[in-house]
Formats: sequence, C-alpha cells, structure tokens
Amino acid sequence: MVLSAVFKEVLLLSLMGSILALGILAIKAIFRQKLSARLHYYIWFMLVLRLILPIGIQSHISLLNFIPNEQKKLDIIAEQYVPNIISNNTIKTGNTPPKEDSKALADPSIKGAIFNYDTAAVLWIIGVSSALLFILCVNILMMAKLKKCSRCEREDLIEILEAEKSRLKVNSKVEIIYNNYSKSPAVYGVIRPKILIPEELIDKLNPEELRFILSHELAHIRNKDLAVNTLLMFVKAIYWFNPLIWYSLNQIKQDCELACDAAVLNTLKTEEVKKYGQTMINMLRLYSEKRGITGALGFASKSNKRRIIMITRFKKSSAICAVLAVFLTIMVGCSSTIKSVSAGVIPNNNSGTNSSNVNSTPSVDKTSQDQATQSNATQDNTTQDNTTQDNATQDTATQDNTSQASASNNNSAASSSHESIQRKLLASIMQLAKQGKIVNSEFPVKTTVIDEAEKKIGNPDKVDWVPRAKGNYAVFSKYNVVFGFNKGEQIFEARSFDKELNELSLSMVKKAYGTPAYDAKSNGEEIIGYVVSSEYKILLVFPQPSNNNQDPVMDHYSVLYPRGTVNTMAGDPGRQW
Repeated sequence: MVLSAVFKEVLLLSLMGSILALGILAIKAIFRQKLSARLHYYIWFMLVLRLILPIGIQSHISLLNFIPNEQKKLDIIAEQYVPNIISNNTIKTGNTPPKEDSKALADPSIKGAIFNYDTAAVLWIIGVSSALLFILCVNILMMAKLKKCSRCEREDLIEILEAEKSRLKVNSKVEIIYNNYSKSPAVYGVIRPKILIPEELIDKLNPEELRFILSHELAHIRNKDLAVNTLLMFVKAIYWFNPLIWYSLNQIKQDCELACDAAVLNTLKTEEVKKYGQTMINMLRLYSEKRGITGALGFASKSNKRRIIMITRFKKSSAICAVLAVFLTIMVGCSSTIKSVSAGVIPNNNSGTNSSNVNSTPSVDKTSQDQATQSNATQDNTTQDNTTQDNATQDTATQDNTSQASASNNNSAASSSHESIQRKLLASIMQLAKQGKIVNSEFPVKTTVIDEAEKKIGNPDKVDWVPRAKGNYAVFSKYNVVFGFNKGEQIFEARSFDKELNELSLSMVKKAYGTPAYDAKSNGEEIIGYVVSSEYKILLVFPQPSNNNQDPVMDHYSVLYPRGTVNTMAGDPGRQW
C-alpha cells in the first residue's frame, strides 16, 4: 500500500529529525550568548532540510549503529522492495476452472486481523488533512477580512515606508493595510506582502517608532521569512504526531524574530539601538493582550523578553564559536542522514534461527523420505496441470537464469557493496517469512483472505484450481505474485517472482540459510525448503544444476502455511511442503 510506505518514510524522517533537533537544541544552549541571532536562526535550516528531503548516505559511521540489531532488521523491512513489472508469461499459470464457492475452513484468526502500519498510516493522513484544512480555512478567512480593510493613504506614513524600503533595499511592492483584527503590527502574504497595522496604533506612536516597526516588517519581507513560515506550517502538518518537532518549529519562529531584529539593528546607528528596544517595550505596554494571525509574522510576539535582552546585549558573535557551532550542527545533521551499510548484512555462518529451524524438522529417515516423495508428487501433478505454453515459458526463464548464472560465475570477484545488497535481500526474505510475507507483498499468509488482496491490487489475471496443491492459485502478473488460497478463501501460500531474486544463487542461499530441511528435484527444478517457524515454511525454486550451470539463480520462492491446506471434514492432513 503506497500510503503505508509513505508513512514508514515519514516515521524514519521523524526519528532522524528528532535526533537532529535534540542536537541543535544542545548546541544552541552551549553557545547561547556567543552566537549571533542570525546564526541561532540559520542552523535550524538543517532540521527543515532533514524533514523534507528523504536522502540517505551509506557509511559505517551512523547513529543507526547504536540501534539494536533487531531494530535494524525492522528498518530493512521498512525500506524494502517495490515490485518490478514483468510480462504476464513470466509467471506459470494453468487453464483450469475458477475458484470454488464454499463456507468452510477459513482460519479463525483471519477475522479482525489488523495491519498496524496501515491503520497508523490512515490515522496519520487524517491528521495531516485536518491540519492542512485548518490552515487553508484560516487563510481564506484572513483574505476575506483583508478585502474589507482599507488601505493606508497617509502621506507621512507612506513616505516613511518608501524611505525604509530604499534603505533596506526592498524592491517588492508593499502596501500598508489598516487591520483591527490583530492588535500588533504584522506582515502577511508571500507573493504580495502587506504590512498590517491597527489604525488606532498609528496615533499612539511617534514617527520614529513607526519607522522602527516598518523596518522590522520590511526586514521580514527582504529575508523571505514569510515563505519559510509557510513551509514550517506544512512541515508541522506532516509531523503533527511528534511534539519535539512541533517545539523545534516554534523555536524557529521565535529565532526568526530575533534574526529580524538583528538585521534591523545592523542598519541603525548606535544611539538608535536603545530607542528600538524602547519601542518594543512601549508596544508591550500599550497592548499586553495580543491576538496572533496564522501565517503572519509580527512585531510583538511571545519571545519579546528574549528579544529585549538580545537588543540590550547586541554585539557581533565570536567567529570561532560560530564556526564551531556550525561544524557541530553539520556533524549532527550528517550523522542523522547517514544510513548504516551493515544494517542488513547477515553473517556467513548459520544463524541461531536457522539452526533451530533445521533441528525442529524431522531427521532424514523413512518419515522424511515419505514427505519428500509426497511433495515430489505434488510438484509433479502441479506442473502437469500447467499448459504447454507455461513449459515453454519455464524453458525460456531457465535459459535466462543460466546466462545470468554464467555471467555471475565469470564475475566471481563481485564488489562488497553488491554482496551486501544480496545479503540484505536474503535477510529480508527470511525476516518477512517469519511474518508470513514475501518481499513484494503486504499480504501475509494465514491472516489474509483473497478478497482483501483483490480490493487493494485488483482482480487476478487468472485463477487456477490445482488439486495436488490443495487450493486455488490466483496470478497477479503486474505485481509479480501468486497467491494460493483454500475453500474458505484463506491465503495459505504466497509466491514471489520479483526480478531481484535473480541475483541469488543456490550456493549463496544454502550458505546463508544452512542445510535445507527439504530438498527435491522435479521437472528440471530443484526446490529447497526451510522451516521458518512453527507455522510457516519457505520454499525456494531453482533450475536444476547442470554441467553448464552448476550454480543456478533463483526463479521464485514462496512462503507456505501448511495448516491452511488441512481439510478436517475430508480427513485430508494437508501439505507438508
């Protein structure tokens, strides 16, 4: 599901952004009085970039190295594979009757199955939509109110405005609008900025104080702060669930006001700096109760105490401290951007999970041989149910895999990065199999019915009843998957034909997963199987090794829920493999 994938990316960015936000807050606390107001503001832009740009750099140096291995595996799953599109004839299908209607045998656990990521993703998008709708409504109401407001025609005020525009080098066309909806001067509008001033305020301030106020608002326009403020509102809407991100974005707005004051103070004479601070104090005295405007930046704000302190201590920051603070911010920002190369690498030796899986399977005695014989018969009959055209497709696929394997043998000294990708894919296959899933599907066996899959990805290209496989098989060529389901429509087998699987050779799989619990050869194919858990098994299908192709690459694989093939009413014990 696309929404679920987007939400996982947002969660990852939220985590990395939170780490960066904490780092920036720590740096600002350490260098609080030694950095300029502008620098306090500008270092926040690293956080904004981190939250809106889903970039990642691979390196062995990463904050992810401190996350436990199990969590790294979850991150791998969250990043995994978008299915490639292959032609319909790549997947083997038959030409037998469609699925049967029946009331029996759906597993009870199917009812009420909930996908946590999907549910959370829906709640997230509802929150985002609500926040964006609120922002839209507030701005529509604000624009409607401004249409009713009158434009300032006072020549003395317009002269001050034009003089300050010339001094601050502001080329935009700016209007002064009388606005009584807010008791503090503010600037509003990204494309056509307007300075909003309560009409009653003009008569209570002298020309010099009005000049300071207009200078402050013009500085916002010159620095494009309104565009930044608009971007912050959208970022807030996306990360509405993260209080640390909200706090940080509010701090950005406060630091924006301080940076704007600093920009104005840099243009004033020494004796005017004190008067600028007195203007702010006078504004607080006149209007102790203020109403803010969403999407506007004003002269009076909640950070006035910090601003007055900054004005009284106004001086240039230490160059050494500034460089050090910027360096530390970049270090923290890059560290939160870097992804660990080793996150998905599985060890060459057999893991404890694989060992336990092998130990939990029957030993190679008569019982195991009987199961192998039964599975071989199943494979034979399943293949016999397929058409001649499918056999031709299989031959073509086998030839393709043969040529790929030959190329792989010729390039035995593959790069470590390529091996890392293959190991990551193997780790993902096994980890997802423990959840009953395959790499290019969100639908787990056992807990999914075929109707749920059809609602999300559409109708299958073909549905075949395969008696020996004990179920119907629905082919979804566009998504490279085939689902086997029983009479109760419960999916008991999921097959993946993802092209990424062609990178995995038979020897590589056995090296990673260990000795298979099941190994059978039939109709030019070798099928190996592993016990993943008490409920799930995994079957991996390769062309049979030959003199020309001693190490074939994988054609497809499947995750099987054997209990889903049991028919207690008919006394059928179901499939073992």
